[in-house]
Amino acid sequence: MAASAALAWCLAGAAVAGPLPTGGVTAQEVAQALQDKGLQAQIGTDSQGDPMITSALDGTPFRVLFYTCKAGRCAAISFATAFPRAGNVGLQKINDWSRNNRFGRGYLGGENYPYVEYDVDLERGGTTEAIGNAIDVWAWVIPNFKKHIGVD
Repeated sequence: MAASAALAWCLAGAAVAGPLPTGGVTAQEVAQALQDKGLQAQIGTDSQGDPMITSALDGTPFRVLFYTCKAGRCAAISFATAFPRAGNVGLQKINDWSRNNRFGRGYLGGENYPYVEYDVDLERGGTTEAIGNAIDVWAWVIPNFKKHIGVD
């Protein structure tokens, strides 16, 4: 059931594809792509002063972090979330995820909370379609990582 819901979600809100300028993506472009998929997107800044978007998917809050930013464009983004309710997940389970799944790097963070992140390079040759595809991958990662670590 989760797979069919994820497929329907991925197909919803198709945006018009277009190339991004060299240098990457803006927070507004990523926010628009999230909104085109029916997700909320609140733009803010992180502790370094770089853009950051907060959103949620499958009942899970997440952030989109921006890296290597110059003149409003950022070369890379990272989708990231933590699961504090699953503080008893062991290193073996996290390693199993990272070893067996191509997308979404899992690790244990502070207080042994499981985290999952997905990095996307958009510096050269990025498109608005690539951002949408990255959101679709993230839409697969979150429910599958939650299932793997035993979070409902």
